[in-house]
Amino acid sequence: MPFFRPALLAALMVAGPVAAAQANGASDMQACKAMAATLTPKQAEIAELTALRDEAAETVETTGEAWEDIEIHRRASAGHAAAADTAKAAYDEAKKRLARHELALQASVRQYNDDVAAFNSRCTKK
Repeated sequence: MPFFRPALLAALMVAGPVAAAQANGASDMQACKAMAATLTPKQAEIAELTALRDEAAETVETTGEAWEDIEIHRRASAGHAAAADTAKAAYDEAKKRLARHELALQASVRQYNDDVAAFNSRCTKK
């Protein structure tokens, strides 16, 4: 479902400048076309950031499960404790990476939504 919304918006953005020329005059048509042209690359960026975030989430799951599996043997020996500490550090690093990707994705989506709102307010019929 999240894929269809950007695709629908892209289709509307292509048709939008024609309506904009009729609604706001020919001088706005070029500005609307320029605004519409910037939206497609932003959608691609969002898709890339989503893939990175999803990959990071899978890594968090995997490293978390590995840490849990090793953690139960912590008291068996010093070697097990060291392995548990290493696994915990990898898990914590994976969570930090996921948080960075999530924040980048949210910022990009927020900017995209602002750009779409600006496009809609300037380039669509009221």
